[in-house]
Amino acid sequence: MDQVNKQRPVILMIDDDEKLLAAVRRALSRCFEFVTHTDGRLALDWLTENRERTDLIIADLVMPELDGISFLKQSASIAPTVQRMLLSGNVSSLSLREAINQAMVSRVLAKPVSVAVLKQTIDHVLSAQPLVNKTVAGLSPGMVNNAIDRADFHTVLQPRFRAGDLGLCGAEILCRIPTLEKDFAITEIIDTCQDHPVINRLSSQLMAIMVDQAPRYSALLGDQSNLAVNISAFSLKTPQFFELMIRFYEKMRTRGVMVSFEIPEWQLFPNDLEMLANASLLRERGVNLVIDDFGSGNNSLDLLRQEVFAGIKLDGELVSGTMSDFLDDAFVEWITQVCAKMGLSVSAKGIESSAVADKLQHYGIGEFQGFHFAEPVALEQWEQMAAASLRAKHMEKAEQICASRH
Repeated sequence: MDQVNKQRPVILMIDDDEKLLAAVRRALSRCFEFVTHTDGRLALDWLTENRERTDLIIADLVMPELDGISFLKQSASIAPTVQRMLLSGNVSSLSLREAINQAMVSRVLAKPVSVAVLKQTIDHVLSAQPLVNKTVAGLSPGMVNNAIDRADFHTVLQPRFRAGDLGLCGAEILCRIPTLEKDFAITEIIDTCQDHPVINRLSSQLMAIMVDQAPRYSALLGDQSNLAVNISAFSLKTPQFFELMIRFYEKMRTRGVMVSFEIPEWQLFPNDLEMLANASLLRERGVNLVIDDFGSGNNSLDLLRQEVFAGIKLDGELVSGTMSDFLDDAFVEWITQVCAKMGLSVSAKGIESSAVADKLQHYGIGEFQGFHFAEPVALEQWEQMAAASLRAKHMEKAEQICASRH
């Protein structure tokens, strides 16, 4: 019997309704080992001692002494890699944002909820990829969460250029976390939390910054106010975050800025029905979803067959390989032709030489991005450069006027 108990997932559930807790224990005890509490503080004490063996945390929104969101936020600090669910009778949009951004909740269930629905949701959450640090020793999602708490992050803009005339056509908004970047690469930091609720919090904070800075983007880029922002497949499949994406897109559009979303290919799977369903909803609403790092994995062509993506961004290593690897070069030329026939956009990143740019331009790729053209810069720095360029043009024009008078 002890061996059977060890194999059952351990779920910490807190609710002020003891009858509900008893019913859940009776109905689901064969499937899960439930540890239940009506007192949030006692539950946190238990979690502190048992975080390593806990698989899921479920909390009611309304409780006598410690509300559900406060409980989940504290539990996130204690056990950052454990999934969290919120039960709610009527959750406001403000509480919902707080649950996603601060408590890093991945599922919200409306009460009253049947035992069957609860079991189905638990099975779905537990079957998802475990929330573990899979990239770099010494780096964890909790460290990213702490950086957000300290407001130790900011955004930079990576300019994008039309391949045809090399004119500016927008920018990609990238995140920077200065303290963590002293020891880790930004790609390592982001990858570490891609399958963890903290990525929802980081992405939503980035979106909030973009909404605040939208007038500045519009003033800087004018008609070329087209911005790309990265999200994770985990975020796309989180229902509450999906709604945040839609609201963010609409807010930016009303401010004169168009936004597209990019997801790395390695996070996308052609048999992921939940991801495909939400990607299809985005397409129906006119929101562009692009496959980033295209050609870096094994799902490239199968993903295109789903017809839910607006375009692709070629992987940087694949792009650089066009100059030295026959297969890379042939693949880039061929996939560009395929996408043209399918009506999909094709952009390339990681361009570091004019020779690469010339070859990709010949193949018909529509957009360029890379250090050969421009490095990522802070918004303030770009504004200063734009102001300096404008002043130089005014001075040149004034000099021309003076010369014509003489």
